[in-house]
Amino acid sequence: MWSNFEGQRSLMAEDLSNSDLAALKATLEEIADPEYRARVGDVLWETTKDHKAAQIAVEAFLDSANLHKTDDLWPPYADRLERAAQLSAKLGFGKSLHQDVIAAIEAAIKEFESNLKSGLLCHRLMEVVLNHGAPNSAGYAVLSERLASDYAAEAESEFSHRYWMLAARWHRKMKSEVDAERCELAAAEGTIAAAEKSLKDKKLGYGNAAFWMGKAVEELRRAKAAPSRIREIHLRFLELQKQALSEMGPLDFDVDQIPGFREAEQQTQEAAVAHVQGRTFAEALTRLVHITKPTSVANLRKQTESQSEDFIWDKIVGVNAVDYSGKIADKLPPVGLGSAEDQEEVMRKKMVQIARETEWQIQVVWKIEPARHAIFDQHGIRRRDLFFIVEDNPFIPSGHEGMYVRGLQAGFFGDWLVAMHFLIPQIEASIREVMQHNGVVTSTLDAEGIQQERDLNQLLWMPEMENIFGPDITFDLRGILIERFGHNMRNESAHGLMPEGAFYQSASVYLWWLVLRLCWMGYQLTQSPKEQNES
Repeated sequence: MWSNFEGQRSLMAEDLSNSDLAALKATLEEIADPEYRARVGDVLWETTKDHKAAQIAVEAFLDSANLHKTDDLWPPYADRLERAAQLSAKLGFGKSLHQDVIAAIEAAIKEFESNLKSGLLCHRLMEVVLNHGAPNSAGYAVLSERLASDYAAEAESEFSHRYWMLAARWHRKMKSEVDAERCELAAAEGTIAAAEKSLKDKKLGYGNAAFWMGKAVEELRRAKAAPSRIREIHLRFLELQKQALSEMGPLDFDVDQIPGFREAEQQTQEAAVAHVQGRTFAEALTRLVHITKPTSVANLRKQTESQSEDFIWDKIVGVNAVDYSGKIADKLPPVGLGSAEDQEEVMRKKMVQIARETEWQIQVVWKIEPARHAIFDQHGIRRRDLFFIVEDNPFIPSGHEGMYVRGLQAGFFGDWLVAMHFLIPQIEASIREVMQHNGVVTSTLDAEGIQQERDLNQLLWMPEMENIFGPDITFDLRGILIERFGHNMRNESAHGLMPEGAFYQSASVYLWWLVLRLCWMGYQLTQSPKEQNES
């Protein structure tokens, strides 16, 4: 029933000793309460495969179900009927006890089929008899369709949808694919109608409608709907996604409520300005390069793990990443689902998300931008002032120096649109250049001898990347350039998805500073040990 991260858990049937089980067996037939009798018989069956105990449990589950019978809070009722069916099937599928249980369930369906208050009770019970080989498929297909239509008339779109899909399953059991697709199509159209209707509720908005319209597109495809209808709903889905962007905004978080936050911010900004003021341009540039460090992956992982322990929200709710057109670019499932490999990917995405929301912004606002402004105010920053850092630089491919200079200069001027358009493609060329210098093959070779260079989406995930550049710089480059829970700037800018204003953000400033740092590191490799020490 429960367990925690320390390995503690509640009792399991397998924990019972032989003497415990013997004591339960000795009292089984004397137990008056049907619920308790059913549970004890079930435990004896699961632990010792006692057939007589299982038979007693089946009969007791039916008795207990009758005590829980209701048309509203019906799950306990249905649970006991289903468990009776499961146990009787294990004792002999299709034999008299199993048939008696299925007959009892079918009688329950008959009792509640005209009671719309019971909601999905008949759906649940029909699923049980479907899984246990009930012969009346045609009758249940008709009933499922009738209930689907009845709940649609009552504006219960979710109930209607579930019954339409159940009707499709009954038709497939009878090998009637045409009728199955007809029911699936009706379910999809119900989803479309519900999505459009939800727009009238201002609390739900375009995002909710877009979610269900996206589901409808997939349902139409599975139902083999007409291509024109699929295209129509797909276009409507894209339209709703764009409209949903207008509803998105930052979460309200007043940093002024954090004691000492503004004071620390001001002190750090003043220190950043003082760090570069009164220096030559070359000295100021060197100090700007070292004014902070790339994100510490080790520290960020600890921070992310700590947040995950403190909060429960990420364990029950997933998150979507959307691009600038409102389309879903990636999904982050709730923590705890999937394999160890899946969990590592979830952790990586969460780390990128935290870096995007806090780490990069703080480094830019507190340190990088104050220092950049101070340098800009004191120096003219002509292109020739920057050539010393790009000439004969092993980080920069020959012939690319001028493009780096123009991108770096545009950054000093705060023209992030120009800076990013120059620098992002050059980062890819530089990473490829450095890898090739380190003996890494950066191209593919097919059977026909055709070679193709790997792009940034592939280069940044090559194992040699972290070996050469280190995990911290690699994390920042991936997060800003290609991670969808980061900024994905390389892909969204290359495909024309970013509007002009999107380039004027902290990610552009941080990436510019990181490129400047990489250029400086390459420049340092060309200096003598004495010059390196002085620098």
